[in-house]
Amino acid sequence: MFHKTPFKYSECLTDKALSKLPERLKVSGSDPEILLILRLLSGALKVEHIGSSKTFFQKENYFSSSLKGYGHRWGELLPQLIAENYGPENLADYIEGHKLKNKTFYKNILSELSYYFYYQNKNIHSSSFVYLYRALEHVSYAFPMIYASKTDDFGRTFKFLKELMNGDKNAGELGFFKSFIKTVYSDDAIYESSVDFPMLLNTESEQKVVFNLLKDLCSGDMIADSTDSPRLLSIKYIEVGSFIITIRNRFFHYMNGGAKNIETSKINDIDNLFYVVNKKCLYWLATIFLAVISHSALEFESIKPRS
Repeated sequence: MFHKTPFKYSECLTDKALSKLPERLKVSGSDPEILLILRLLSGALKVEHIGSSKTFFQKENYFSSSLKGYGHRWGELLPQLIAENYGPENLADYIEGHKLKNKTFYKNILSELSYYFYYQNKNIHSSSFVYLYRALEHVSYAFPMIYASKTDDFGRTFKFLKELMNGDKNAGELGFFKSFIKTVYSDDAIYESSVDFPMLLNTESEQKVVFNLLKDLCSGDMIADSTDSPRLLSIKYIEVGSFIITIRNRFFHYMNGGAKNIETSKINDIDNLFYVVNKKCLYWLATIFLAVISHSALEFESIKPRS
């Protein structure tokens, strides 16, 4: 039988958690993609890959650097990421009002993330990275609209977008991404922060090999002061996008002519390298996705008719 999508999604929250949720935030089988993405990234969704019949629970919360889930307080804590006094009914109203907007975009994001978690649960972390990167590429198409909505200087925005479209592809890919982050987080402490990649591997020799492989890929301005060789590689928040793209280029697009590539001959299992980077890269991407949703949700709240 042909299925419209490769995955099915179902409820995994406890009865206690569900008792506190509006019906529109519960997973019923015919749910808006934006709700499923929020559930998936916040660790509150059961997923089935239809082709293999493999089912798994996604319980890690990628809106938190610790990945710790919200448990029975999901309905209380997830909306508060959007704003302090923002509640589950507000979130339900926003999702209801936007469930038909950019539907193809959110459908694609949901599929890429679902495949990411599917392969992560199979411990094939190199394949997970492919879908992480594809999700990043999908999200990047929305950045021009996001950028325009975050600045009052539309003349500067137009000039910036014109230069982006006419410029070097790689410069645009990285430069626009960084400009977007600067716009979103210009007044937020997260802009000056870093993302830590601990070498969570079985032996010290494995830690050292992976640490050195990753560090050698980085330009000097990517690495944060909190790096602790060979146990922790810390990447500046604004540079994580560059880090992801560099890994993509140096592994999947093997480059000759003196470029530093990821040599598979130097590591016992290449999945160890992607095991180290994937979760924190997705955490970083999830924080940006949350910023987009938060901005949209608060704009919706400001124009919503009051009862």
